[in-house]
Amino acid sequence: MKLTLQQLATSLQLEYKGKSGLVISGVASLSGAVNGDLSFIQHEKYANDLFDSQCSAIIVPTDFSSEVTDKSLLFADNPRHSFAQALNLIKPELVGSLQPGIHESTQISPTAQIGVNVSIGALSVIGDGVVIGNDTSIGASCVIEQDAKIGDNCRLHSRITVGERVRIGNRCILHSGVVLGSDGFGLVFYRQAWEKIPQIGTVILHDDVEIGANTTVDRGALDDTVIDQGCKLDNLIQVAHNVRIGAHTAIAACVGIAGSAHIGRYCKISGAAVVLGHLAITDHVTITAMSLVTKDIKKPGVYSSGTPLLENNLWHKNNVRYKSLDRLARTVAMMDKKQK
Repeated sequence: MKLTLQQLATSLQLEYKGKSGLVISGVASLSGAVNGDLSFIQHEKYANDLFDSQCSAIIVPTDFSSEVTDKSLLFADNPRHSFAQALNLIKPELVGSLQPGIHESTQISPTAQIGVNVSIGALSVIGDGVVIGNDTSIGASCVIEQDAKIGDNCRLHSRITVGERVRIGNRCILHSGVVLGSDGFGLVFYRQAWEKIPQIGTVILHDDVEIGANTTVDRGALDDTVIDQGCKLDNLIQVAHNVRIGAHTAIAACVGIAGSAHIGRYCKISGAAVVLGHLAITDHVTITAMSLVTKDIKKPGVYSSGTPLLENNLWHKNNVRYKSLDRLARTVAMMDKKQK
C-alpha cells in the first residue's frame, strides 16, 4: 500500500517534518532502503547511519535535533513501535495475514465450532468439541485436540499441536512446532521403578500471548499451567507443568522453567537461563543470560549467576582457585579469631 507522508503521520498519530505529499511505498532498514522507503532510528546516536541511507522518510525520537535536509522525518516516543505499526499499514501482505477458507484436506469433527472468517490450512485435524473463534488462521498440518478452545484473531502457524482442553485467548500467535498441553514430567519412584502420574490439568493462554517456534508448554498435573496476558516467549523454551507466568513477561530462547515455578509480571528472562521448580519470582525481575535461579526472588531488580567467558588457561587457573575457596575462607576466619 502506498501512503503519503501526511496520511502515514495521521494514521500513526505522529508529528512530521517534510513534504506532506511524499509517497511512501516500502519499509526497510537504513542500509537496505531505497527511494520511497520508510526506515527508523531508535536513538540520535545512530544519526550518522541516517545520512548514508537512501530512504525517503525516517521515524526518529521526539528529541531528535540533528539537521536533516534530504529526508522527511516523523517524530515518535518509541520509533521502533511506530515503525512496526507502519509496517502493518504499508506492507500488510508481508505480515502474514491469510485469506479465509478451509482446505479440502482438513479433517474437522462434526461437533467442532468454527467461527467466521477462519482460515485452516492443508492436512490439519480439528477434534471433537473444539471451538475456534472469528478471524483466526490455522496453518498446515496443525492438530487441535478434543475440547480445545481458541479465541478470536489468533494466528497459528504450521505444525502446531494444541492438546485436549487447552484454552487460548484472543490475538495469540503460535509459531511452527509449538506444543501446548503435552504431559508434564510427573513421575513417582516406587519399588525400584518410575511410575507415571496422570497429568489431568491443562494449559491456559490469556490474550495477546506470543510463543516462538518449537517451544513446549506442559499441561498441569492437577492445577493448570497458566501464561498470562501479553507474555512473549521466544523459540525453544521449556515450560513445565503447573508453571504460572505473570502478565507481560518476556522470555528469551532456550530457557528452562521447572515444574510449579511462579514468575511475576513484567519480568525479563534472558537466553538459556534456568528456573528451578517450586520457586517464586516477584514482579519486575530481570534474569541475565545463562543464570541459574535456585531460590525465591522477593525483590525487583537484575539478577545474574555463572562466570563470564575467559581464555581457557585463565579459566582453568580460576577453577583451581575456586576449589580452594572453602579452605581459604576457613583460614581467614581463624586469623580473624586469633586477632580478636
